[in-house]
Amino acid sequence: MRRATLFLAAVLALAIGFPAWGQALSDPTRPPQEWLDARSKVAGAPTVFPHETPPHLQSLMIGPSRNYAIIDGQMVGVGDTFNDARVVKVTPSEVVLRSERGIQSLKLFSDVDKRPVKPVAADVARPPAKAKRRAGGPRKSVVKETK
Repeated sequence: MRRATLFLAAVLALAIGFPAWGQALSDPTRPPQEWLDARSKVAGAPTVFPHETPPHLQSLMIGPSRNYAIIDGQMVGVGDTFNDARVVKVTPSEVVLRSERGIQSLKLFSDVDKRPVKPVAADVARPPAKAKRRAGGPRKSVVKETK
């Protein structure tokens, strides 16, 4: 019993003494590194990019009473403002923004175009009628005997 206790204490001491080594996990919601670098250069000042990038629609939350969208990490609903634009409409596939520059539509999946499907004309020809069964019940097989 004493040996088992000493062995267990030694294993625990070794396990506690070594740091846990592993691969660092990356956060999928973290902004691109260029954005973080630009912010760290001038602390407290608004970030100015050489060319203005359009806003990126990240997620849509459609509920029974209100619809929300996440644009560049900011949660907005209909009537809210994002930068200098007002959110006009939130649908399951896009967000519409209105500003002094005009109306801008942000699609969640920009390369997908949803269109209604036209119904196929039903074939009006009647299917062939099935052979009617003779009255009198099931068929009886008749076997003739030959002499």
